[in-house]
Amino acid sequence: MGDLFRYRDSVVGKLGLIGGVAVAWLLTFVLMGGNLLPSGSSHESPTSSKTTSSAAAPRIAPATAPPSTAATTSAAGATSVPDPGASDAPGQAAQAAEQLADSTPVAGQVLIDRPNPRRAAPPVLTFRMATFNALGSSHTRKGSHRKQKASGPARTARAGQYVLDNNIDLIGFQEMQADQRGAFMNATGGRYGLYPGSSLRSMDGENSIAYRLDTWELVKADSVPIPYFGGRPRNMPVLLLRNKQTGITSYFTNFHNPADTGEFGRQGRWRSAATAREATLFSQLKNDGYPLFVTGDMNDQQSWFCAVAGAGDLKAAAGGEGARSGCDVAGGFRIDWIAGSHDVQFSNYREDKSGLVAWMTDHPVMVTDVTIDAANFPKSVQN
Repeated sequence: MGDLFRYRDSVVGKLGLIGGVAVAWLLTFVLMGGNLLPSGSSHESPTSSKTTSSAAAPRIAPATAPPSTAATTSAAGATSVPDPGASDAPGQAAQAAEQLADSTPVAGQVLIDRPNPRRAAPPVLTFRMATFNALGSSHTRKGSHRKQKASGPARTARAGQYVLDNNIDLIGFQEMQADQRGAFMNATGGRYGLYPGSSLRSMDGENSIAYRLDTWELVKADSVPIPYFGGRPRNMPVLLLRNKQTGITSYFTNFHNPADTGEFGRQGRWRSAATAREATLFSQLKNDGYPLFVTGDMNDQQSWFCAVAGAGDLKAAAGGEGARSGCDVAGGFRIDWIAGSHDVQFSNYREDKSGLVAWMTDHPVMVTDVTIDAANFPKSVQN
């Protein structure tokens, strides 16, 4: 009987040992994701890939496969790389690279980097502009007090050549009478548009903006009535122009406010009324978000600029911080002005009083380079 009990205990012990091993194997199977098969190599390959489900994030494949690694693709589309010691056949690296290239992505989509125009740097535009009182033909005709000067057409034809020689893209003209406008257009060979030119009354065309047709595209042409001598209104130009190269769109305005003269007497009242009308216009245009420029013979010194600078957030091409520092302007006597939005850049400003200019007119010609960074005027490049 004792032998029987000893045999039973031996069998129970063996069954317990087998059950323990089975439980340990089952736990290991679960913890290792169900993969207990031994590797084909005595060591684990550093490039072996784990099986990835279709919900996993996409992986970025290496640029080149390891030299002795061949890739295989499972039925689920996952790419795995066997042990590097499994094969040393010639051409194995090339075969692995081809298989990796042809394999289907595990999950997600392949992203292709395409240029995005919205991420492009905003354009920057540089051009040259001027204000030019042409001295009307009527001031140098026979019997006038400036009869020593050449005729209006002769002087303005030379002004056209001056504009070409100095590469000026846009000019605000004052006192440019009908015969002078024709002379300018002939001298420049039709390279410039002119507004109002002859599209309104002849007297309105005396204060016209000329712009190079190969540089600027007309978006909108308008005018505003400005009190002139005795308060009689002249329609003066307000242009919206788009630069053809950069697409930057800007406002350009040009004015001639009445002067005190022997013929018409004191015109201070009407000058103030003209200035107030211009300030109102600038405050409206500023809100459109485009760069704003002003040229003209204002027949007033810094008091004109101080009256309009704040309304338009302007600064003078002559220098200074303009409206943001009161109405700061660089020194000098001037009644002819170029001004623009505070965030444009003026450079190379000069007041030309040379002998040639004195032959053409009785005013200096103001010339400046302008730079517009569209980053400061996002609206200026929106279609």
